[in-house]
Order: sequence, then C-alpha cells, then structure tokens
Amino acid sequence: MSINSWLPRLLCFGRLCMKSTTVVRGYGSVAANPINKDDVKPKTGILMLNMGGPTHINQVPDFLFRIMTDRDMMQLPIQSILGPWIAKRRTPDIQKKYSEIGGGSPILQWTNKQGELLCKKLDKISPETAPHKYYVAFRYVDPLTEETLERIRNDGVQHTVLFSQYPQYSCSTSGSSFNAIYNYYKTREPPNGMKLSVIDRWATHPLLVKTFVERIKEELAQFPSEKRNDVVILFSAHSLPLQVVNRGDSYPAEVGATVALVMQELNNCNPHSLVWQSKVGPAAWLGPFTDEALKGYVKQGKKNFILVPIAFVNEHIETLHELDIEYCRELGEELGIERIRRAAAPNDHPIFIDALTDIVASHLRSKQSVNPKFLLRCPHCVNLNCDASKKWYAKVCKS
Repeated sequence: MSINSWLPRLLCFGRLCMKSTTVVRGYGSVAANPINKDDVKPKTGILMLNMGGPTHINQVPDFLFRIMTDRDMMQLPIQSILGPWIAKRRTPDIQKKYSEIGGGSPILQWTNKQGELLCKKLDKISPETAPHKYYVAFRYVDPLTEETLERIRNDGVQHTVLFSQYPQYSCSTSGSSFNAIYNYYKTREPPNGMKLSVIDRWATHPLLVKTFVERIKEELAQFPSEKRNDVVILFSAHSLPLQVVNRGDSYPAEVGATVALVMQELNNCNPHSLVWQSKVGPAAWLGPFTDEALKGYVKQGKKNFILVPIAFVNEHIETLHELDIEYCRELGEELGIERIRRAAAPNDHPIFIDALTDIVASHLRSKQSVNPKFLLRCPHCVNLNCDASKKWYAKVCKS
C-alpha cells in the first residue's frame, strides 16, 4: 500500500489529541506547583506515572511527536515517517483548541495536588517510611519520565515506588510508562542502595470504587426525583484497537471489574452500560462507542443520562472536551436529550486521596515488590522490548 493511499485515513489519528478543549467545572483553585518538600531529603519516593498533557500551547508539537512515534502507544506503517508527518499536520489545529480553553491541560495541576495530599497522609500513617516525596513522570510532555528519574537519582531516594495512575492496566498506557523506565535504566545502573517496587494496577480497590459511587450520586441528585431511577449510567473508558485486545491486553476486563463493583455498591440502582470513547484511525476498535451508544439509547426512548469517566483519575482532554463538549453539549442538543450530565473525575475527592494513600501504604507494608501479573506478558505479545522490560523488572524488584 502506498503512502498516499494511507494519508487520508491516517489524518484521523489527529483526533486523539483534538479531544483537548477544557470545560470550566470549578477547578481553577488547583495549584500548578504545590509544595513538595524540596528541602527535605526523601526516604521514599512515589513516582506517579501518567500520559500527561500540554500545559502550554508551545508544548503541543513535541507532545504530538512523542505520541505518534511511540510504538507502545500505537503502531503505524513506516512510523518514523508517518508519525512526525501526522504530528506536524495536526499541530495548528490542536494549538487552536488549547487556546480556546485557556492555553493548557490541567493534568499536571491535578497530579501535583494528588501527590501533595498523598504524601501528607503517608507521612502521618507510615512514619517508618517517611519522609515521602512524590514525583510526576509523564510519558509525552514535561515533566518527562527520564528527567524525573534523574531528579530521583540526585535526591538519593532509598525506595522508589513506581505508581501507575491508570487504575486499569493496558500495555498501551501503563505498559508504555513502565517500558520507558526500563529504557532509561538499561543503559545505566540503578542508584546504589535504592529499592524499586511497582504498583501496576488497582482497578478493584474499595475506596476507588467508593469515589466513583460518590461522584455518581452527586450527579443523580441533580435529576428530578420522579425521573432519577430511569437515568442511564454510561461508564465511558478510552477504547483500544481490537488487535491489542486480541493480543490479550487485560484492560477491558479490568475496566469491566471496576464497573461491576461500582454498580454493586450502588445496589444496581439504575440501568447502566460500559461504552468506549476516543477511537483513533481506520482500524477496528473496541465498542460500542460512547456517542453511538447515546444515539442508540435515544432511539430506544431513553432521555436522561450520566456519563462516568471510569478509567480516568483526573480531568483532561477526554473528559473536558470529548465528554463535556462533544457529547453532553453538542450531541445532547442534536439528539434532543432531556438531561445529560457528566460525573467528575476523582481529582482531589477525599475518598480518592484515601484510596491512593491506602494503596501505597499497603504496598510499602507488603513483602511483594511486584505483582506477578505484571511480569506476565500478553499471550500473543510480539513486543521484544516488553519481553526485555519484564525480565528486568523481575530482576531488580526481587533483588
């Protein structure tokens, strides 16, 4: 297949980053750079791993380039050529979107806030591992993983917990972040005396479940009492290409587990469905898609909905633009939906901060430095770097 025949279809890969307009939901008080005890030598470092998002529009070109050239995130034909080409072509449109929402993504602000609150609680409940210091490691934008690992090295941290901020594990998200850490260390020796351990997934943690329950209850309360029981709860998560799913990626099952526990906690009070958003490109992806599900339920006579971002722990492009603007506002008006609301992400909800704290504190008390499931590759994995990465983690986390 020629490059020219691929270009029209691959243009839609830019949609991954066009979902980036932020709706103001009263989050302006979140501090951009909370105090992180820079003057205190930490005993335990909490490395918070996430994809990240441009804080300023001038970061958009590099952000897109890194996404489009990361083969853990996506696989393109002749990616070294097509990836940069797509990134460059999409940059002006994406910068325009960020300009419309004030010029940046709130992911870093929320992650900083969560890390600050987490470490304050850890210092109180786990004095034997204190002082604790959080570090942010984004995959595609500052603070980049490699730069943050250098900070940890320079700080002389005794124990670093690699803490994925994706509750449900996927090779495309969590896996890419963990592989980036391996890529950093494969040409370097880990700092002498520093222990590494891994928190790779936490989809079924009871306090995570309770956080989503509270967020849903907040939105259900906004519907008239006579219609409340008929509100359809749509749990929306970022989709995956079916090729990735068929390799054995555990993400769909783990998202489903979170949904099942949330509805169990809610006593199955409302009809619900798990749907998928943010499809990118011409290949087949896991469905049903969130927008198509809304259209289908409206045809069935449903008039009231709550969208729940079940796989995201803070507000970013998929929640603030795709869910809020494209679906709740624009599609809602187009379909004549009576009421459609979106549950807030966990953000700094007190129960969610308790969840983060309990996850890390339990991990620090545990004798298990790495989850055996994390060390197992997908049954049809073809990524040789993933193979090398898993073997490296098995060695360094058990030494």
